[in-house]
Amino acid sequence: DAGCGTGSLATDLKKENPYLEVYAIDADKDMLKIAAEKSKKENAKIIFKNSLIQNLPFSNNYFDIVYSSLVFHHLPSEVKKQAVKEIHRVLKKGGKFFLADFGKPRGISGWIFPLFALLFEEGQDNYKGSLPIMLKVFFSEVKEKGRFNRGITFLSAIK
Repeated sequence: DAGCGTGSLATDLKKENPYLEVYAIDADKDMLKIAAEKSKKENAKIIFKNSLIQNLPFSNNYFDIVYSSLVFHHLPSEVKKQAVKEIHRVLKKGGKFFLADFGKPRGISGWIFPLFALLFEEGQDNYKGSLPIMLKVFFSEVKEKGRFNRGITFLSAIK
């Protein structure tokens, strides 16, 4: 979980799939404390690490799957590009990256996001639809798998 925040998604994943080895990183130590408490309360053993998404503390070709949910719209363009490069580095050949975040607005519900994009540079890439383009620099088979409320897009990419 690249940018786990309070660890809800990682905890749910581990509870539903207890056989998985789950790692979760976040740059915010306070968020990691909350995440660790949450996973402990749910008896979900997760390995938490304090790290930036653009400088992952794992060796090359380490993971089968990496996912990130609602993190990329917080990152400046250059950091997004570095994060994609790092995620590619830590994935095994054939590994998959799943990204859920705001995408280019479509339809009425997607127009809630533009105000955020207009106010902050970090959201511009998302608003312009640049995330799939950034992924295609390093990954093959980049696909939009779905769109959800408020313009959230779900992308998958294969190394």
